[in-house]
Amino acid sequence: MDIGVPYRRLGPVEIEPALALLRSLTDQDWNTNRIRQELMAASPHRDTTRAIMLKYNWLPYQKPWGMRTMRELVEAWCRQENVPTDDLLPEIEAETDQGHVNVFPQWARFRDVIGPLVEQATSYLNAPRGIATRVAIVEMVPNGKIAPHVDGQAHAAAAHRLHIPLIAPPGAEYKVDGKKFKMQPGFAYDFNNRKQHSVRNKSPRPRVNILIDFLPNPGAPMQTALPPKFG
Repeated sequence: MDIGVPYRRLGPVEIEPALALLRSLTDQDWNTNRIRQELMAASPHRDTTRAIMLKYNWLPYQKPWGMRTMRELVEAWCRQENVPTDDLLPEIEAETDQGHVNVFPQWARFRDVIGPLVEQATSYLNAPRGIATRVAIVEMVPNGKIAPHVDGQAHAAAAHRLHIPLIAPPGAEYKVDGKKFKMQPGFAYDFNNRKQHSVRNKSPRPRVNILIDFLPNPGAPMQTALPPKFG
């Protein structure tokens, strides 16, 4: 969302439980759900980040997949990769004018820790009708770089893009609309993804953020019921 400034520091959040959770994660935890990296993430992010995707909004029949639901996309990807679907199939939590909010199985494990952080961060926006449409834990590799780009999807124009830094090495630097800044752990930030932005992690340590998309004024669902499945 274009918030009128490159970024805004919203206020403090309690990250200690999330840091403890982060220390317990294994490579398998990070790599179980590769769908964001291999299908959903824009090209600037694919080689320099990995993520644990917890929630994701989905527009029926959106390009390039043309799938009715995100669940169908995941099923197709699992068949292609010959992996079981048990830990991957999402369920629709809500429907808005920006599509279906899908919840992945990993949310059940992380809800008690990440859920309060989402609530703390979004409370600063004073939008009681709002809904978190995307939630992910995102790691950026050491010495990684995300090239300048603008998030051009319709959803990006309607939703706040929030970041909660958990691990922020000194070399992690952001640039939005020509302005450089660094994020401090323990605070939530509203990030203007409708302006050109880039990220560099000039550090031997990874950078880890919680990423939240928050729709402050969800409209009526684009479709009150899912269309019939073809085929």
